[in-house]
Amino acid sequence: MVLGIWNTVSSRLATLAGEKSAFLYRLQIRRRLSICFVLIIALMLAGDGMLLWQFHLVRVHQEHLTAVDQQLIAVLRAHSGLMSFYEKLDTFARAEDAGRLLRETEPLRDALLEDTQRIKNSLSQLPRESHVDTNLLPTLETIESALPSQLEVIAALAKSGDWNAVKLRLENEVRPLEALTSAMVLNADREVGQAQAEALQNIRRAQTRILIFVPASALLTLLFAAFLGMAITNSINEPLNRLVEGSRALARREFQHQVAIKGEDELAQVGVVFNETARQLEELYDTLSRREEKLRQDERELRRITDAIPQLILVLSPDGHVLHANQLLLEYSGLTLGDLNSPSLHEHISHPDDLEKAQRERASGLSRGFPFELEQRTRGGKGEYRWFLFRYNPLRDERGEIIRWYATGTDIEDRKRAEERTRDENLVLREEIDRSSMFEEIVGSSEPLRKVLSQVSKVAPTDSTVLILGETGTGKELIARAVHKGSSRSSRAFVGVNCAAIPAALIASELFGHEKGAFTGAVQRRLGRFELADGGTIFLDEIGDLPMEVQVALLRVLQERTFERMGSGQSISVDVRVVAATNRDLKVAIRAGTFREDLFYRLNVFPIQIPSLRERVDDIPLLVEYLIDRYAKKAGKNIRNIEKRTLELFEAYGWPGNIREMQNVVERAVILCDGETFSVDATWLTHESPRESSSALGIPLKGLLRLDENQEREMIEKALAECGGRISGPSGAATRLGIPRQTLESKITNLGINKHRFKSA
Repeated sequence: MVLGIWNTVSSRLATLAGEKSAFLYRLQIRRRLSICFVLIIALMLAGDGMLLWQFHLVRVHQEHLTAVDQQLIAVLRAHSGLMSFYEKLDTFARAEDAGRLLRETEPLRDALLEDTQRIKNSLSQLPRESHVDTNLLPTLETIESALPSQLEVIAALAKSGDWNAVKLRLENEVRPLEALTSAMVLNADREVGQAQAEALQNIRRAQTRILIFVPASALLTLLFAAFLGMAITNSINEPLNRLVEGSRALARREFQHQVAIKGEDELAQVGVVFNETARQLEELYDTLSRREEKLRQDERELRRITDAIPQLILVLSPDGHVLHANQLLLEYSGLTLGDLNSPSLHEHISHPDDLEKAQRERASGLSRGFPFELEQRTRGGKGEYRWFLFRYNPLRDERGEIIRWYATGTDIEDRKRAEERTRDENLVLREEIDRSSMFEEIVGSSEPLRKVLSQVSKVAPTDSTVLILGETGTGKELIARAVHKGSSRSSRAFVGVNCAAIPAALIASELFGHEKGAFTGAVQRRLGRFELADGGTIFLDEIGDLPMEVQVALLRVLQERTFERMGSGQSISVDVRVVAATNRDLKVAIRAGTFREDLFYRLNVFPIQIPSLRERVDDIPLLVEYLIDRYAKKAGKNIRNIEKRTLELFEAYGWPGNIREMQNVVERAVILCDGETFSVDATWLTHESPRESSSALGIPLKGLLRLDENQEREMIEKALAECGGRISGPSGAATRLGIPRQTLESKITNLGINKHRFKSA
């Protein structure tokens, strides 16, 4: 709702801004600024015009100087030409050289006339205002008109040889022209001097006016611009001050304050927009205040609820900034809400060993934007540390954006201590087993297993016969070895015999040995397993599958500690401790007539019932960790984590194959694992148990073990072919036949079956 109101106000402000832009064509401030700019430009242009006029005057005076100089030059040229002409003629006359005079008079005359004409042309191009000597042009014209006739007379006199007349002509006619030009030169020089003095005085005056006018013009322009700027500023300051006052009123939440600005310029329009915005903000503020009050009520209710929850609760902003913490968290940490936003918060409350990992996982989780959790030790107000599981969940708005993070901390100190105790107890048990020379691969600390280990520790030092009972894959051989290692016979041999894996015709020879020629194929004497175990322990696995005739011989060994090799009548005494094991119910076998009752009582001196994996679910996490570590090292992999879902699947599964089946599953999963996190395919762990029915081939376990060698070989090869040569695991041939993996492998070895050829098939 608040977001909608804000959108409405924003839309209205945008509309008002659009209306304001419609008035731009009649803005008064723009006009003022334009007029100011035009006046300043006009003033500058006027100043520039005055400067140009003064420069024009200077140029005119300079042209006048040039003109009078040209006038003087022209006069001098005329005088010089005439003097040169007279001197040459006078020279010719004195020499009375009529030939040269006649020959050179005409070129001299033409050259003098050309100079005279050139001077006249130069004088005609002078400016009108130039001072030209009035006698100059008449003198030039007199020379131009009189000179040719005089030269003709002089030439005629020279031809007649009247040189006195020639000299007289030169003295009376040409010589006065020279005097005339000399006077003209003096007049031109006087006028040129006066003109130069006047022009130079005018130039100096113009330069003085320029030097005065330039700074005066600049100063006048600056003063005028400053005056206009102050005038415009004064016209703007008052509206702006009113707007600033109105803004301060809005900051004080005085929304009733109105800004009154006269006129229709843009500031007046801004005042209109401002007043409309103030009205809209007042409405928005009222709405927000009501919503805020309601939110405060909800927040107080929420805080009461969160304070009642027995968990640490934090409310965070999208970037992880702490907004709220419930009372339990504040009481536990001894901090205030302000302390929780300190940059050094995590260093203060997190255990140093957990700090780096917790910060990394927290930052990564917040950046991903999905729920996550982390475990860390958190410091209490008294300096103690307790384990907490923090679960972070995001709260999103209708657009999917994160607006809050909610973090809940659950105290898992007891669980962690229990896990530590379990690990410690397991280590202690392992150490105890090692100290007692028991087998180190017994993993677990559950009550059923501890009971078994307690029995083992009590019976191991004795020589009592032990009967180990339990489902296939529960680790009966490990217990048997533990009994042996814990006895005084631990330094002697431990001989194991899988009674179900040996054909019935050969079991007696396998146990008691035979002499050479005792039967077909007995090419030499062979010691039996009992002889090999003399002084040590013999482990008879799958004792329930022992043929009846061999049961009688075994009963004799247990009673008398003697036996005879096949093909020999000599009794052999042995000192052997017997440990037997079976996954069958021997009492049922006794009733069925397949197992001797007296042998059962001989074997059942100290029975140990091995619990199935279903009965020791608490050991599954430790077993999984142990097996992962074992097979990961074997595969050269580094697996550090276990998927929570995977562990739940392991704990929920019935494990009909018990630990042996778990080994197969873990080994397979480790091989397929590509990262550091261990996981399994959920389809691997089904609840079907091979013990609940006959084998997949339709042959009961007891029937399979009573077949002859050819029938056994045919049945095993068929199972291997259908399982692709795989022996262990839920899809292996052992499961398909309903017999233990070790039993099947022993039968494959004894029957000489090549299991590898079925893998290609």
